[in-house]
Amino acid sequence: MTSRPIDSFRDRFRARRLYAGIAMAAVALVVPVPSSPSAAADTRADAVRPDRITITAAGTPAYRLEGDLTSGGIAVTDTVGDYKTDKVQGQGAMPGSRGGSAQVTFKLARSIIGVAGTFSVRDESAGVEISAKVFGNVQAPSDGTVTWQGNGIVRRDGRSVAQAVGFTVQDRRPDPGDHAIHLTHAGQKRVAILRLPDDYDGSPRPALFHFPGLIETPWMAEFFGRMADHAQSHGFIMITPEHHGIGWQGVGGGPAEPDVDDPGFVAALQDVLVERFNADPRRLYASGMSNGGFFTSKMACENTRFAAFAPVAGQLGDQAACRPGRRVPIVMLHGDADPLVPYSTATAAAPFWARNNGCAATTTDVDLPDIDPKDGTTVTRHTYGGCPADAPVILYRIKGGGHNWPGGIPFLGPVLGGTTRDIDANAVIWDFVSRFRL
Repeated sequence: MTSRPIDSFRDRFRARRLYAGIAMAAVALVVPVPSSPSAAADTRADAVRPDRITITAAGTPAYRLEGDLTSGGIAVTDTVGDYKTDKVQGQGAMPGSRGGSAQVTFKLARSIIGVAGTFSVRDESAGVEISAKVFGNVQAPSDGTVTWQGNGIVRRDGRSVAQAVGFTVQDRRPDPGDHAIHLTHAGQKRVAILRLPDDYDGSPRPALFHFPGLIETPWMAEFFGRMADHAQSHGFIMITPEHHGIGWQGVGGGPAEPDVDDPGFVAALQDVLVERFNADPRRLYASGMSNGGFFTSKMACENTRFAAFAPVAGQLGDQAACRPGRRVPIVMLHGDADPLVPYSTATAAAPFWARNNGCAATTTDVDLPDIDPKDGTTVTRHTYGGCPADAPVILYRIKGGGHNWPGGIPFLGPVLGGTTRDIDANAVIWDFVSRFRL
């Protein structure tokens, strides 16, 4: 191990011209008023309320069963690709329409004709049984709520008749899996997808935001990086918002118009995570790739509700405009053979964060094991000395690494440079950020 200063970025004017060129190249090559945390915390009880079910049937008299489940649960999950309902599945008990208990069962999943399957209810107190086959026409009027109207078989007083039936499921206690978030913010419809881990039970969980790069959708980020899979097995919430247009605004490559207030959109998502999914407001974190890395760095300057940050292949450019007003725990990952965002931008950003956090100007450098010699890369970890315990600054230099997610699937093959197998960005990021809380 050695100690030496990280090289500084000497020419700020050249840097700005460089970022403009990076944005143009990225577009050509890469196909891939918020409430306060305390106010949000006051409403987190909603995240552990039971699911609510409504069942209706025509006839004389008309039948209606509505109430909260007293046991069991109905899971409503969505797909990453189009943010639409994927499954409505589960069973549970609820108060019967005339006392006693009713049993409900849903077995619906996405098919080529839409969401299809069966649902049934048995209300012994009313002497009513309903069963129906669902072939599409399942609607989602709001997040976590699905409805359907169609025909089914209703059995009353020993007689079975075909009648109009319907259901509404309000998934007020979210279950493990993927869930879509739909918001209208700054006049634009915005979306995000999140993954709840396998052991999610409604208890407070940390949450990691991941901001995709230019032209990159959440499903692409998940396919090439597999970060949601890491979250699923490591007990934290993973949320990947979709940018409006080609990228995140206010940073390199992002569009200038229309003004969609991306920082405000992120703050609104933070509220949703805390209020609906019971995310721990003290353990919210941010990561991002390329243009999403630039935006992660912008959030480190502006968003005080994130506890730690991890930009990848996209570091802070406009240092003069960055005034965090606090110490910022940050880990940066960047390839020194990146053809789109030069490694010199990382060696410019790292000293800035070190100065902001009150660290020394020197680093302790460790060459990590070359786990996969065939990938053509090695990794050196630069850790700034003298940092406060709550605000370290670390830079991973991926020697020979290109513009790809470390440990992920290379995008466009070798066109964007090498992909290291010596570290897994998912593990590096989570191991770092999860140490901190506000």
